[in-house]
Amino acid sequence: MCKVFLVDNKYTGHHKVYLDTLNTIDKTINSTIEMDFERRKTTLKFFIDRQKFISELLLSLNSKQNKIDKKIVHLLYIDELYSNPFLPNLNKYFKVIGTLHHYPHNKVKMKLFKIFAKKIDTIVVHSEYIKKRLVENNINNVEVIHYPSFYDYSNLPDANSLKKSMGFQEDKIIISALGGTRFDKGLDILLESFKYVPDKYKEQVILNIVGKEETFKSAYINECIKKYAINSRVDLGFVSDEEFMSNVLISDYIILPYRNNFTGNSGPMTEAIINRIPIIGPNNGNLGYLSNKYNLGITFKPEDPVSIAESIIQTIDNKVEINTEYSDKLTISYFVEKYEELYKKLID
Repeated sequence: MCKVFLVDNKYTGHHKVYLDTLNTIDKTINSTIEMDFERRKTTLKFFIDRQKFISELLLSLNSKQNKIDKKIVHLLYIDELYSNPFLPNLNKYFKVIGTLHHYPHNKVKMKLFKIFAKKIDTIVVHSEYIKKRLVENNINNVEVIHYPSFYDYSNLPDANSLKKSMGFQEDKIIISALGGTRFDKGLDILLESFKYVPDKYKEQVILNIVGKEETFKSAYINECIKKYAINSRVDLGFVSDEEFMSNVLISDYIILPYRNNFTGNSGPMTEAIINRIPIIGPNNGNLGYLSNKYNLGITFKPEDPVSIAESIIQTIDNKVEINTEYSDKLTISYFVEKYEELYKKLID
């Protein structure tokens, strides 16, 4: 008998959706150990929390499930674990998969990740670019399984009906910046870019800003909108799944003004591609690699408001269409199929 133990320290939000999807695969078990981790790396508690998490995992598997001959442990978010170099060699006890969501973007993190990578059997990443970068650092036990869209759009009206119901003029080009207003997502740079967009183009565009109010507050956003004369719709606060999906569907383009330190996949980008909506995104890193390889839209130099302005002008002057090859890899069925193949490979 073999079981696959799905392990995370959170069972809410995206963590829950990810785990519940994998839990539909035969022989998988939800083995979440809910625990808050210390974020400050300069404290002893940072290391103790992660050590305690692994100790509880080992105790749980060895006591409750000791009659199972073959065990696969799937750590669903190793981004939270690898910074502790004192964790044990987990693959001494069972087969271990670890999913990495963000590329280690500095030398210290990469050194720590190389130590951790030897302690598990397989690393799963959600991007060919991240695998390429890891292999360049002599980390070779890497598989790519693309992060899917977990949303169901089937019960929503079509884009035109949604635009009318939300009060958008038919002749306007809607460029959406979706998600929380975190610093690394670069909303401030996007707003500044409209300083360099000529009025004749601004008149054609509505900038649709929707998400949780975080680093950049509504007062700052509204000040920039007024300063740069941006036609806009701003909806800050809690966004339900239905509201998020509706804002995806009404978009002519989804813009990703992320800073250079953003190294993961983008949820709004995934939703854009699955719905055949072109993106306006950075030309470097993971997002630039995907955009250029799969022809997903227009790219710009990150953290450069002039370059972002030029990309906005380019989308207005030239109707952009995207390749559908990548979108076929972003379905839940493809995601489940690839993980199922990986589990069977390790069992055999």
